[in-house]
Amino acid sequence: MRITTLLTLVCALAVSLAFTSQALAADRSFMPDEDGQIVFVTPSRNIGCTYIPKGGSTMYTPDDGGPELGCDRIEPKHVRLILSAAGKAFIFEMEGDSGCCSDVNVLNYGERWHTGPFNCQSEERGLTCRRKDGHGFFASRKTYTVD
Repeated sequence: MRITTLLTLVCALAVSLAFTSQALAADRSFMPDEDGQIVFVTPSRNIGCTYIPKGGSTMYTPDDGGPELGCDRIEPKHVRLILSAAGKAFIFEMEGDSGCCSDVNVLNYGERWHTGPFNCQSEERGLTCRRKDGHGFFASRKTYTVD
């Protein structure tokens, strides 16, 4: 009977930790550049993201005026995942071996970044980014999805 109780306790603890991992994630912030853009990468350097503030930057203004979050997944196939101020996220399949993003700002595994309506969670399994209304995307070396 004691083994059953111990196993039940261990299982309950594991489930509890799984559901609270997002809540326990450390918040991370990065300083915007002079245009208000924020660039960060995952520890693998395979995914890099650029946040464009509302109103855009001197180099780029989103069609809807922003804000916008775009993340490039480089390997095995380069795709760009875009999350605008409204609507579902969308995918651009990229041709060529384009590089991505500076690696000055690293969103380490277990860290969470949020600015404006967007938040991203970096985990060993991949990067999840969402807007406050729930729309977003997931990217990893193995797969990517948008909703």
